[in-house]
Amino acid sequence: MFDNVWVIILAAGKGKRLQSEEHELPKALRQVSGKPLIRYVLEQLDFIPPERTTIVIGYRGDQVRAELGDAYHYVVQEIIDGTAHAAEYAWPTLEGHNGPVMIVFCDMPLLTRETYQAVLRRHIETNPTQTLLAAQIMPPPPYGRLIRDPEGQLLDIIEEAVCTPEQRLIPEVNVGIQVLNSEDIWDILANIPFDTRKNPPERYITSAVRAMVGMNKRHIEVVYVHDLNETLGVNSEEDLELVERLTILQENTYNETTRNRQGGNPCLQK
Repeated sequence: MFDNVWVIILAAGKGKRLQSEEHELPKALRQVSGKPLIRYVLEQLDFIPPERTTIVIGYRGDQVRAELGDAYHYVVQEIIDGTAHAAEYAWPTLEGHNGPVMIVFCDMPLLTRETYQAVLRRHIETNPTQTLLAAQIMPPPPYGRLIRDPEGQLLDIIEEAVCTPEQRLIPEVNVGIQVLNSEDIWDILANIPFDTRKNPPERYITSAVRAMVGMNKRHIEVVYVHDLNETLGVNSEEDLELVERLTILQENTYNETTRNRQGGNPCLQK
């Protein structure tokens, strides 16, 4: 089912709030339990081969390439002005590709293979213009809110920083993963305007919804993730510490479950 999927991994960020400059590392290479963030993402995306994976690098991008090797496609985001422009840099590597394109982030180490595949499966089975990953969380975390009209049609994703007080109460939040079609993606990205509320202005991939509505491309599917730990992105030292604790907990739970299945739990033996 996933034989014709291409993935773009956005990994150009510096990780300013992570104080990555002090560690002389790009955000993608900050470590959780001894492993770079981007390694977690690639491991869960191992059903997509490297030849159909483009990694957008920027700050200390040579270190990312050295860590991951030359099996992947790399493009350099020379101007850091938002995630929409970052995705556009991948265009030369996708020339001739005809199929779904999934855009993901390097800083979400807890997202699972099953969740990535669920988003792709929905997209392939329903053939919308876009499929995105969302969650219902109350109280809402500081993520973009999904804005719908009275009929339930998705109109926009508004980042929390510019939400009205009423919009901040919306529990339906954007997780960040999305799938677009190769025949639409570049026109959609080109129609994403600069957000002048930021200084300097940037173009965000989340604004793809607004661009599609303006282009009268309104078939958008939403897949919900139910394990809220998967929604965690790493944007600060506190996030890094939390994800590290959760990773250790998951690993310990997995090891204990494996021992139990193999009959190796001494507590169960007489």
